[in-house]
Formats: sequence, C-alpha cells, structure tokens
Amino acid sequence: MLKLNKFEEDYERVFKRAPKVLAKREPQIDDTSLSSYDRQQATFVVAGKYIELAYLNYWLENFDEVKPNFEKAAPYAFLRGFDSELKTHKSDWTIQKELNICLLFGEANLLQKLSTLEWSLTKDDIVHPAIYQFDHLLIEIGTGHSPTEKAISTALNDAKSAKNKDVLQFFLPLIEAISALITGDKVLWQASIDKAIAWHADECKFGDYKDMEEGFICLNALTMAKLGKDMHCWECETNSLYLPLFLID
Repeated sequence: MLKLNKFEEDYERVFKRAPKVLAKREPQIDDTSLSSYDRQQATFVVAGKYIELAYLNYWLENFDEVKPNFEKAAPYAFLRGFDSELKTHKSDWTIQKELNICLLFGEANLLQKLSTLEWSLTKDDIVHPAIYQFDHLLIEIGTGHSPTEKAISTALNDAKSAKNKDVLQFFLPLIEAISALITGDKVLWQASIDKAIAWHADECKFGDYKDMEEGFICLNALTMAKLGKDMHCWECETNSLYLPLFLID
C-alpha cells in the first residue's frame, strides 16, 4: 500500500460492491424510459466508480488494474463533465478531473468530441479567470490544436497577478508548461511539472488532499508529461508517487 496521504477506506467492500453497482447503473445511462435526472445520476455513479477503482488499485499497488479502469472511466467522465443532458455541476477547477481523464485515457473519437466542444461556464462557476483560461488551453493543446500566443499570454498574466496561492503555485506552473510545449522549451516544461507536483504533495500532507483518494495522482501534471512525450518525445524526469509515469507509456 503506497503512502500517499492519510486516506483510509474499506476497500474490500468497494471492490465487492463495484460489479453490482456497475451492472445496475450502466444500462440506466442509455435507458430513455428513465428521467433525465435518473440517467444523469447513473452517469455520475458509473464514472465515479471506475475512477474510484483506478485510484484504489494504484494505492494498493495493483498497477496493472489502474489504467484499464481509467480507460473504462473516460467515456463516462466525458458524459459527466460535458454532455448537454447528462453532465452534473462543475466549476473551472473540478471539471479538470473529467477533462484530464479524457485526455489521458480517452480514445480518438472522444478526443474528437472534445476538440469540437463549445464548452463554457457561467460566472458563478468560475473560481478564478486563470483557472478557466487554463481549462480552455488544456482542451486545445490536449486535442491537437495550438493555443494562440495571446491566449497563453492572457492566462499567464492573470495567473501571475492572482492573490490566490493555489493559482500562483499550481495553475501558473501548469500554464507555463503549456507555453513551454508550444515554444519547445523543455527546461521550463520540466520545471513546471516539478512545481505542480510540489504543490500537490503539499496538499496531500497538509491541505485538501490529505484524506482524499483524488490526491493519489496529480492528473494535471500527468497530462503535461504525456503531452511532452507525444509532442516532442520528451521524457519527464520528475520522481514522485503522485506522478505514475507508467500510465503514459
């Protein structure tokens, strides 16, 4: 069992119940005889269950079971995060779990859907402009498009002027990583991933991730590592349990 944070879970019960939950809920997603709300809730549960299984298998060092569960989660994560009927409420911060899972583990058709998506949030759902801008930059670069210099510059300036330490310590490095991917700056890309992982590790020790399974893996940093590999054949040198690079091999 990996020492990632202070998370505790009756994982045997989760593994025992998961097949029953999935067998009941997955058919409900496409069952048009059910209400939109019921189908929406089924989507939420199914996506969450596969994600939970992926995280728990990583925690338990069942490494061969991690990627398959994330791959199963990806199409449901897309529906949960972006489908016009089945999505549930997300902010610019929380949507990143679904977005990164799609980019890391989704098949080509899923990335195509993301690439043509006209996604937006209301003002009330935006935690910080730089985070919202990062989401759009991530969708663009993650689906094979090149964000404009202006879009990157605006996001960088908004992040640098933020008074929110999470924006400064986490999202600014992530935006810098995207900038580095566009300009071919491997040194900045590597340094940015290191900074993002340092913030994530600190959150696992003292912050919101100290007792959450979501803290097991820094999905944003993993996506940056994958994009560096895909776009430039760069190999990330960050050595951290929060960055399981075997998942992008």
